[in-house]
Amino acid sequence: MKRATKATDSSVMFTGVGGQGILLAGDVLAEVALQAGLYVKKSGIRGLSRRFGSVWCQIRMGDEVHSPVCGTGAIDFLVSLEMQEGLRRLPFLNDNGTALINRLWIDSHGTARSAPPPEFDEFKYANCLWLDGTETTRQAEQTRSLNFFMLGALAGLLPFKDAVWKSAIKSVVQPRFLPANLEMFAAGNDAVLVHQAAPRKTK
Repeated sequence: MKRATKATDSSVMFTGVGGQGILLAGDVLAEVALQAGLYVKKSGIRGLSRRFGSVWCQIRMGDEVHSPVCGTGAIDFLVSLEMQEGLRRLPFLNDNGTALINRLWIDSHGTARSAPPPEFDEFKYANCLWLDGTETTRQAEQTRSLNFFMLGALAGLLPFKDAVWKSAIKSVVQPRFLPANLEMFAAGNDAVLVHQAAPRKTK
């Protein structure tokens, strides 16, 4: 699993479906980078923002950034709130990149479940870290904070201080939503740290 030692020239793609808060997650990361003194460019909405429509955005940050969008094979971190959307965007990941993918599978009829079909093999994707954000937020009764769970997981791979993340979240999120979002952010951060400490499984 890739962990950034510095944020210079890092590119992050968020992807998922409409209604998951993809663009809000991008806003938080952009604010984190700005507070850390980096230049930032954020792509506009890409895809369909209607419920269950495909949505993605990119954040590029560094000492110098010219374009808000990276092409195929250029993204450092892919963060997906839905499995099929994450798989569709994997070609954007560079050879040393890491994908953080939430275990949520939405079929063509809009039916959502927290596990893929039985025939799906996660071990085929060596650069992916699969996270149980859907189940964690469901158990905590904070399902609307899944995007912050995934932000917390990403925070475990980026070199920004926890205080900067919390400051950025507070500047972007309405006060009444802060407790739940901060709680799920911490849960996501814990989840990725557990994965980093655990021995890697093989098939």
